Amino acid sequence: MNEYAILMKLLTRSGDPIGAGVEDMLDALGLPEDLGREILFRRLGELHTRLEPVGLTIKHNPVSGVFYVDTSIQSKISQEESALPDRLAATLLIVITLAYQEGGWVSYDRVREFRKKSLRGVMDDLRELQKQGYIEIDQAGKKVRLGLRVPFEIDYEAFFRDLVSEKQ
Repeated sequence: MNEYAILMKLLTRSGDPIGAGVEDMLDALGLPEDLGREILFRRLGELHTRLEPVGLTIKHNPVSGVFYVDTSIQSKISQEESALPDRLAATLLIVITLAYQEGGWVSYDRVREFRKKSLRGVMDDLRELQKQGYIEIDQAGKKVRLGLRVPFEIDYEAFFRDLVSEKQ
């Protein structure tokens, strides 16, 4: 099995999360931790270039820290079709931002503080986002975290690139 076949097997691995982390890929390719990263990322770039003509792309899920293969056409369609209403998008943006700052779980009060809405309004938004798979609500019902759908539907690189360009 060549390096590209090994990478494809890992990048298309099912489970939770879908794909493979850097350490898994380094181990599978037999590359050392320190010097192997450069080789691994070069191989990922080459594989990405080879996959583009057939409509596939390699993406990174920053929430789970894994890389995976996605269809570039499907990702464009899903982004256009899954546009959230402004109020839900604003609440989700707050949850994403706070989850990165606080490292996972975020209290309802923190979301409410930034959304400047009543607790009931925030709860309605959070329940709708949970039904759609964008967030998870803990058992006690006092905290939320990002759901499995977020890293697969939000292009973080484009989002942050657009955010930086708007500030300038």
